[in-house]
Amino acid sequence: MSKNYSGTYLYGKYPDYEKMLFTYIMEAEKIDKNGDEFADIIFEVRRRQVASSMVKVLRSEKVYLTIGNKPLPRQFKVFCAKDVKNNKKDSVVYIDGTDLIYKAKSGKWACRDIDVLISYIASATHTYIYYKDESRFTNNNKILSIGAKVFAELLTYVVDYVTHISSTPKIKAHCKYMCAQYYLYCIMGKDITDSTTNIARKIAGLSDREASVVDMQITANTFTNIKFFIDALADVLHVNKLTIDVVVERWMYLFNPSTVFGLELFPSFATMITDCYIGSYLNNQKTIEKVLGNTMVEFAKTIFKVGEDAV
Repeated sequence: MSKNYSGTYLYGKYPDYEKMLFTYIMEAEKIDKNGDEFADIIFEVRRRQVASSMVKVLRSEKVYLTIGNKPLPRQFKVFCAKDVKNNKKDSVVYIDGTDLIYKAKSGKWACRDIDVLISYIASATHTYIYYKDESRFTNNNKILSIGAKVFAELLTYVVDYVTHISSTPKIKAHCKYMCAQYYLYCIMGKDITDSTTNIARKIAGLSDREASVVDMQITANTFTNIKFFIDALADVLHVNKLTIDVVVERWMYLFNPSTVFGLELFPSFATMITDCYIGSYLNNQKTIEKVLGNTMVEFAKTIFKVGEDAV
């Protein structure tokens, strides 16, 4: 089953998020994307798009391009929610264009940075697919295996930044193993099986025996949420200064605050990678590229392929 913001630990820590998004939905102006006034932006998206589905997604009735009284925080520029303003039951994807889309003197809609809009459309694509039919991602072997590697590399980089575990390769391998498992079980919602365990083991380069040693220290609650996971990771790695607050703060510092829900939600994690691939500088893409190398490109292309097949 797909996970919403409300199902995450980080969202639950800040009750004001719920009120903020509700207020935005009720007050935001929905732009008519099919009128002549929007034609110039459609032309620019078609000319610059990184996937052939971009214009179709932008024009979709399930994707709302909106302008609010004030812009949303960076982590909520694209989100899925019910259209409570118009009492509609089905969920739609909102793109916050408040600080991006504006009316030019000609009376037509204009865009301050088309690459940013393309990043938002890419995010809207996999966000909608995930909440409409998450199995397109959760049952995709490449999304599982490459995604687990990407996530494990990123979170291990953060852990190493805090605790310097690179000086002990065995401990770093254990960290990668657990991070890959967390991605598969908590973010992707997979069951613990020999198949998923093997994915994580291969990513970390552990033998069956070494993986079993780590598994014996894992409890039923380890992969419940990011808080429980970081607590368990600190215990297994024997690094007391590794806490949820430290990890979240370092993650946001290293990769950008816009990526914070990538620690718990697949659409946010996918957005982190596609933003980097598109090169719109919505996150600290140079750092992400340094950590991931060509794996980032491979994962981004896999995400886009799922979008192309679904749209």
